[in-house]
Amino acid sequence: MDDHFMTETLLKLSGKVALITGGSSGIGLATAHLMHAQGASVVIVGRDATKLDEALLTIGPRASGVVADVSSVADIDRVMAAVSERHGHIDVLFANAGTSHNPPLREVDEAAFDSMIGLNFKGVFFTVARALPLLANGASVILTGSAAADMGRWGDPLYAATKAAVRSLARTFANDEELTLRRVRFNVLSPGAIKTPLTQGAYEQPDVDAYVCAAVPMKRWGNAEEIASAALFLACADSSYMTGSILAIDGGMAQV
Repeated sequence: MDDHFMTETLLKLSGKVALITGGSSGIGLATAHLMHAQGASVVIVGRDATKLDEALLTIGPRASGVVADVSSVADIDRVMAAVSERHGHIDVLFANAGTSHNPPLREVDEAAFDSMIGLNFKGVFFTVARALPLLANGASVILTGSAAADMGRWGDPLYAATKAAVRSLARTFANDEELTLRRVRFNVLSPGAIKTPLTQGAYEQPDVDAYVCAAVPMKRWGNAEEIASAALFLACADSSYMTGSILAIDGGMAQV
């Protein structure tokens, strides 16, 4: 048998279309690389045009991008229009865009509140809602949650609340009868302390690094590639009997 044919048949996402928000760096970019390597045509979304172009150069020939801010419903509509025009459907939706940067509780003002809610919750909700007409039968939708949603830490109540809301969304979407009949699955990926450009300011501080390594049973930070591998599992047929679930990739941080 032809080696090229054998390789193609073994790819987990051969011929699939994957849309990844927050795809120009960190977990989103690592996932874009892996899904592209597994045969998918990948569309990444990011707010910074320069970063998006740089990311696309590293992914491969089946990658394209859309500059958009997913806290804006109008921008989300532009994303879906671009995906519809380029590919006509979505097989994998990774609603990953978000931020963990928020002030301490007593310093949160209305602008900070609206910014966090707009990106981490509103953005996820409308990304999924606007993608529904494009989701193929058997599509997999992955929402990025966080171990913080289960821990009740004093330092990031607003961030944790948005991620708990995302967890609730997955349960609700997964219980939609029409989508269930179409075999569309919704699951949450729940990372713990992961080294990405977003967290660089934290893990480069010795006291923060020591705190995390002490708090995590595996005694280390995770990396974006480990989260990407979990996202691939949720995206492909390996997780075909999972929906409404949460997959924790946190070194045990929120588990034990």
